[in-house]
Amino acid sequence: MSWQGGAQDRAESLRRIKESAAQARYDFKRGWKIYRRSLLAVIGLLMVISISILSIFADDIAVEHPGRNLQDTRDVWHIDYEPRKAAPFSDECDTRYQKVSLTELRRWDANGTNALSPTRVADNNLFYNDILVVTEFIELQNRNGVNLASDLVTLEPSNNSYFWISDELLDNNSLTQIKLIYKFENDAMHHWWLPDGYDVCIFGTNDEGQDLFSKILYGSRVSLTIGFTVATLTVIIGTIIGSISGYFGGRTDEVIMRITDIFFAVPGLILALAFVAALQAIDNFTLPLWFAFLLPLSGLCIYFRSTIFDTIMPGETSFHEGNIPMRVIVVILLVVLLALGGPWKDFFELADSGGWRIFASLIGLMIVGGIFILDRRLMDNISLDGVGSRALTSLDWRNPYRYLTFRTLVIFIASIALFTWSGNGDDEITVIDNFDRLWKIQIALVFTGWPGYARLIRGQVLYVKEMTFVEAARSVGAPSGRIMFRHILPNAWAPLLVAFTLDIGGTILSASGLSFIGLGAEPGAAEWGKLVSDGRSHFPQDYWLVLFPGLAIAYTTLGFNLLGDGLRDVVDPKNRR
Repeated sequence: MSWQGGAQDRAESLRRIKESAAQARYDFKRGWKIYRRSLLAVIGLLMVISISILSIFADDIAVEHPGRNLQDTRDVWHIDYEPRKAAPFSDECDTRYQKVSLTELRRWDANGTNALSPTRVADNNLFYNDILVVTEFIELQNRNGVNLASDLVTLEPSNNSYFWISDELLDNNSLTQIKLIYKFENDAMHHWWLPDGYDVCIFGTNDEGQDLFSKILYGSRVSLTIGFTVATLTVIIGTIIGSISGYFGGRTDEVIMRITDIFFAVPGLILALAFVAALQAIDNFTLPLWFAFLLPLSGLCIYFRSTIFDTIMPGETSFHEGNIPMRVIVVILLVVLLALGGPWKDFFELADSGGWRIFASLIGLMIVGGIFILDRRLMDNISLDGVGSRALTSLDWRNPYRYLTFRTLVIFIASIALFTWSGNGDDEITVIDNFDRLWKIQIALVFTGWPGYARLIRGQVLYVKEMTFVEAARSVGAPSGRIMFRHILPNAWAPLLVAFTLDIGGTILSASGLSFIGLGAEPGAAEWGKLVSDGRSHFPQDYWLVLFPGLAIAYTTLGFNLLGDGLRDVVDPKNRR
């Protein structure tokens, strides 16, 4: 079909898209009507929205910022001269403790000094000091912390950045150093969104003088990233495994369920601890080059199987429910053998050019396609007459409308991946360059979390696949992939959405627990569990170091739990009446 001849199909597709959008709007309105019946659910939604907004706009709300990416284990926070460990809402956040060497002043015959910031490092690695504007001179001390008469040091009347040192101090050779304590204009440290008169450390500062409110804000980014990443990956992996188990049944289901039983036999947190400990020696996460090629090739193989079975060699399939066809096992073994010990590996080792790697991949695809065709011919007794013409028809690129199909996207993504990886002269593909502790706890939580989703989606698949519309699709010869993605999974997603929402809060709590016991975030990182761990040694005297990070964890976890409870009411069939 040419582009001009496909106008009717495009019009029909546009009509279906409009109908789907209208149905989605109707479902959303009905769902929101059910959701807002629960006040707690609405409160949970507002809590999730608020913490998400704070996370997104942390750069604009916080007064301190890390010097590097949050995933970097070498986070450096810009400390704007605030004191050590200030209490919440104290007026000490604008206080500066400056040591002045009287010996140096006598050497250079100076009678005063500027109010200077601590030594800072410029982008060119040179050292410098900022000149501060003093708002109030508090007291004067010697090097041992003993108070001296404050009138021995005075501020320049016309310049509030310069201290005059009296001759009495300069002539007293027994004093080698003094300490000036004063308040200064620190506009960069003030929250722009607070009224005048409120100090910057609304949550106080830690023992390094870092603003705790800023660290909690950036910690929300870390915690939400971990929560959404882990929950998404566990849903994807659990859905794939659970769908295979529930749809095919038989020995496949038995093997998968026994594996999940093994995971459930060990407490998830204990298993996560062991997994994180096992990953401690890994600094970066890489994949062998052959495995990196195997991923897009698997997508292409799935495409070719569907194309050959539906178009090139159509007919009744021997793909019976409850058993994995021998041809699938043969193909998987062939691909693995080619990847591990066959010509692909030889090509990768002997040739640095990407062309050789692409050529080897094409050879593998030709072999896999030939196996599919012969399999249909021998096992299903389908004739080879007209295979060439049907193949050309299935690969009709004259109609650009084909490029919008899922199969075309699979080909495009796989081709891009093959060409990209083929240009890599190394034997490995770096997936995560800096495989720090935050990445390790995410992988550990994904590794221990997928069995729950697998059991959940398996039960849904077993229930939905017995419905009449699935039987009707199977009776007209619809492929297994189409039945799964078009009929079963769209009717089994509701419990997954609720579990996904609840799991985000649980994941944040688990990640914070791992950081609390020392297996999570690196020391000094902005992560809630690590902040609680750092502050517990100062509790209860400096309670704010534990209280506010703990409240952040409780607030976020409670918000997602209430949100999940509200979604459970929305997807409940009883409430749809």
